[in-house]
Amino acid sequence: MHTGRIRAIIFDFDGVLVDSEPIRFKAGAQALAEVGESLTWERFTRFWLGRTDEAGLRDLLGGRFEADGRRIAERRNALYEERLDEVPAFADAVELLRRVPEGIRLAVATGSRRTEVARILGRLELLPSFHTIITAEDYTSAKPAPDPFLTAARRLDLPPASCLVIEDTAAGVVAARAAGMPVVAVDRGRGAVGLEQADWTVTGLDELALTPAGEVIAPPRVRRPGA
Repeated sequence: MHTGRIRAIIFDFDGVLVDSEPIRFKAGAQALAEVGESLTWERFTRFWLGRTDEAGLRDLLGGRFEADGRRIAERRNALYEERLDEVPAFADAVELLRRVPEGIRLAVATGSRRTEVARILGRLELLPSFHTIITAEDYTSAKPAPDPFLTAARRLDLPPASCLVIEDTAAGVVAARAAGMPVVAVDRGRGAVGLEQADWTVTGLDELALTPAGEVIAPPRVRRPGA
């Protein structure tokens, strides 16, 4: 279990800060259906959720990606953008932002595009909360590679071990661990698998706290792997 001082929290975006995943899924399913491909929630969470469009669609489409992948991504993104104003924040995430002790830096590291993230956070009046925001345009290798989180740590000018990651996907948990960062997995009951590799697993962000000294506080009902 991680015992070092936390100096920053790096949030995943979709599924952690905002409840965008159902809308993303519907947009992706429609875009794929238009070219004769089906998308189930299970395949969405396994291959696409928490990753860039290119990474997810390469796994979903296999050999079809080179011919159709970018066109499908553009169509999915257009459908999603039509509904960006419907995406709400998770109340427990907003409350955690308010509870973070002074001096703890905040960041976002996501596979989503900058235009989407900025528009949603701007509408929710959350943009000023973050010292840096890392989106798909800012790195080469998507989660489960550590690149998004390592890029965030560099922008924050902090060592990776002092950055606490909050994730909701297996790819994100693996990426955080590969970056050498402690990670909290939030399991919102949507069928995510592979979260047991996290240092802590919570069912909501109201179960999580940080002391002014940067110590992670997790109540007894939080499940720790190996505990």
